[in-house]
Amino acid sequence: MSRKTFGEKKKSHISRVTYNFALSKEIENAMIWRQSLELRDIVRGKSIDVTPKLIDTDTRSTLRFRSIATYAEDLIKQMTKSSSVQSFNSRRISISSVKAKSSTRLGLKLSLDEIIQAIGSSGSLHEYHHYYHEITFAKREPLPFIKVVLRKSPEFVLYHQNSFTVPKGSAEAEAVEHDNQIYDYLTIGKGKVRRRSDAETQTVGVLMKPRTVSTIPKKFGERAAYVSFFEMFDTYQQLLQTPTAFNERHSLSTGVLDLIAKNPQFSYAAMVLERILASNCYQQGQRRYRNMNIPTKMDKYAEYKYSLNLLYRLIQPKFQGGLDKRRKAIAALSFCHGNGDLIAVAYGFYSDASKVTVPNGNVCVWSMKNPQNPERHYSYPVPVSAVEFSPFLPFLLAIGLYDGTVQVRNITKPDYPPVAISQRSVLLSCEPVTAIQWIRQTQENAAEADPFLALTRDGKVAKFRIIASPYLLGMRQMELLRIEGNPEGFQSKNIVMNEEKSLDSGRSASGLHLVMHPVQSDIYYILTDEGCIQKCSLNHTHHYLEMLKVHEGSVNHMDFSPWSPKLFLTCGNDWTIRIWLEGIFQPLITLSDRYMPVHCAMWSRTHSTVIIAVNRETVDMWDLRRNLLDPISTINIDSSFHTLAKLSLCGRSLALGNERGNVLMCSFEHMPFQSHNQYAELEKAIYNAIKLSPTLMQDLKNIGYFGYKVENHHSKSSYWKYK
Repeated sequence: MSRKTFGEKKKSHISRVTYNFALSKEIENAMIWRQSLELRDIVRGKSIDVTPKLIDTDTRSTLRFRSIATYAEDLIKQMTKSSSVQSFNSRRISISSVKAKSSTRLGLKLSLDEIIQAIGSSGSLHEYHHYYHEITFAKREPLPFIKVVLRKSPEFVLYHQNSFTVPKGSAEAEAVEHDNQIYDYLTIGKGKVRRRSDAETQTVGVLMKPRTVSTIPKKFGERAAYVSFFEMFDTYQQLLQTPTAFNERHSLSTGVLDLIAKNPQFSYAAMVLERILASNCYQQGQRRYRNMNIPTKMDKYAEYKYSLNLLYRLIQPKFQGGLDKRRKAIAALSFCHGNGDLIAVAYGFYSDASKVTVPNGNVCVWSMKNPQNPERHYSYPVPVSAVEFSPFLPFLLAIGLYDGTVQVRNITKPDYPPVAISQRSVLLSCEPVTAIQWIRQTQENAAEADPFLALTRDGKVAKFRIIASPYLLGMRQMELLRIEGNPEGFQSKNIVMNEEKSLDSGRSASGLHLVMHPVQSDIYYILTDEGCIQKCSLNHTHHYLEMLKVHEGSVNHMDFSPWSPKLFLTCGNDWTIRIWLEGIFQPLITLSDRYMPVHCAMWSRTHSTVIIAVNRETVDMWDLRRNLLDPISTINIDSSFHTLAKLSLCGRSLALGNERGNVLMCSFEHMPFQSHNQYAELEKAIYNAIKLSPTLMQDLKNIGYFGYKVENHHSKSSYWKYK
């Protein structure tokens, strides 16, 4: 009997095992082991079989990759019994994939694609193992293993909908079929083409406050107090002696409430509470007034519209008394120099030609923290015509009345009487007080209160000083006289009246406004109804220093430029606004647009070339750089006629009064960005405006620099540097 070699014997015992056969065998073994298990649970003292049902045969395919490593290991063990060697170079698994792990042991590393392809072919792993068996047969080392690592990829759920399966014919089946019909109708049926429209809705506004505005929690504790029977008896006796106890129309409780309402501490607590409640309604306007929302150069859009935005209204309160029900016009406005949130408003009548006259007047001090109600209120038997805060002692408020009386109040003490009142023997006039101006105190008398000037309508100026007395110390400072001859300045085209007709109008001129010089504290200007400005000094009484004719009619307002102590503007009843420079007796620029008097005009505090003018119907803004013929914008905010306006301390807001008794707080919006050198822009605009007038051009060149004094300044005008 011939003996076969080892290789021939091994080749004769080769058997091909398919992957499906090995997988089914593995599943059957797992099912046999699964059937031997039993799970029980004790419910209400009884043992119940809760073993799960057998897995359906259709789900066996999910276990395909579960026992890959086990199947590969068994397959390798079976292949070790075979002795045939086939060519391994023709297969996809390259011999280069065999890598030495160490000097004594070899390791195998295959990719996932190679493993899957090898498992799909029943002979690949067998041939691979046959090769590996021959190279390791002499060393007798343990067989290698196949390691498959599966990592979970990130999961993104775009849409998820639970599906329900119910038996057909049941009660739930009808609802499911109805839902399927609706779904098909909306997705693939006629319901897919349906009308669509955009709609908006307003949600309920929820008032929220940050934690920073919450009050600090107060700690409460018990304190011992002793009250004797005698003190309790005296307290009740004082309550019984109040006038309400003897009044049959009022009860004792009403008298107690009146006493509580008159308590200063209760009034202060109510004022603080009103401020908190008002912030819920006026928060946006208050933030804009405080310059918290100012447009910057980083904004995406910028429009130069020169517009006014109404923040809120200071509505005239209902004053007590039967005659006070009439509407009072805004006669004067004044911002507190120590606190820009406070503004004093005088209620009376603005024009003598007004159809509605009032017999009394009021003064209210409003706070921008509470635009709903004033925080100080003073009543007078005559209308109020002037009001002015002291720029040096901000708590002092000077008030001028329609009968010529002047008084000073301390707003920090609302229940106190006036600090001082003027005497009739000082003014010797019963005409209304038209203007009040405070005078800066010298350093020698710094301990005393600052004096102030008061101008009456008949042209008399008095100087008052606060002393340790209930009356003001006053003296006659100036008395205006009618103009004789032709003064310097604007040459009027009116026919000069003869002496007989001129004497009929009276010897004294009417004083309309009073303005202090921005640099020289002893110089002041008086505006008259003759269209003239009289320059006066505190060191000289009963006569003026200079006189300048600026308008054909009355001069209503005068304002110095914030960038020049020599440049000023005037407005009057001849429908014009004129810009003047000290030393030149001709107007540099004349602005005119509407056939109506200009009540007040002022320079902008933020833009050197912008002028704000207020007439009876509109608010006009002029920009000297852009247009001199028409205003750059004309705004009509309210239907009621305007009386006067006042710029806030920062210059970004405007308080506008009307004849209805309301003050409109407005903010300047869509303004151009501020230039770096405001004076240079102003000087350039003026030179461009007068370049067609050689005389004015030469006079302006002779004056040179007309701004405020700065260090290391050259005499040559900065305009020619830019040229």
